[in-house]
Amino acid sequence: MRLPRFHRLPQRVSWPRRSLGRWIVVALGLGVLAAALVGAAGPYRQTREFRETVACDRSVGDCFGSEAGSIAGRRTYTTTSTTTYTDASGQTHSDTTTTTHYEVTWQRANGSRQARDVSSSFYTKAKEGQPATLRLWRGEVVGVEVMGDAQWFLPESGATLNGWLYLAYFGLGVLLWGLLFGWWDGFFMLAFRTFAWMFMSFLPVGLVTDALAYGLDMGAGLAVEIVFILFFTGIGASLLIGSLDRW
Repeated sequence: MRLPRFHRLPQRVSWPRRSLGRWIVVALGLGVLAAALVGAAGPYRQTREFRETVACDRSVGDCFGSEAGSIAGRRTYTTTSTTTYTDASGQTHSDTTTTTHYEVTWQRANGSRQARDVSSSFYTKAKEGQPATLRLWRGEVVGVEVMGDAQWFLPESGATLNGWLYLAYFGLGVLLWGLLFGWWDGFFMLAFRTFAWMFMSFLPVGLVTDALAYGLDMGAGLAVEIVFILFFTGIGASLLIGSLDRW
């Protein structure tokens, strides 16, 4: 007599094992978040000190150092970014954006050169070979003045603070994932959700750092920035929520 064959059922992960995995993710996210906040403490303090110098310069004047320099070069270039998202009906859409950047290179008194992106209005006035006044804070160039117009930049501490804030936001995402969801469905979905989560942070983190360094501009510029933040945050949120079909 032949015995009936039984198909082997797929092995399920036990609840204790799943719980252990989720708590490992929670601990990892909490560790990254804590390390990022500790790392951001120094740059935050330096950025606040820079903000005090900005406030002094606006109220009293001549609180930044100055140095004679010149415009050594200028150029424009474009970058293209494509965003793909899926709407509620399951249809996939792609939006392509082309951005024109205006770059100016200045030369310091010691012969060193540095290139940074500037506004289009400043780019128009900054002609190659033209004298420029460089505004200094603790030895680094934080502003360039040409023909009565000025372009200001974040100090190195502000750029470093940006990086730590991005890392803190990433750690927060890992922490929330472990607390709220915690399932595993492949490396592709991990990378996709990470991209969507971090996509929501780019503009808000930049706005926060700029506000810490220079204060908030309460004019039309702030309203435009908020609109862009809401738009791109909405795109990132829709990508992230759309990937949670198991919820």
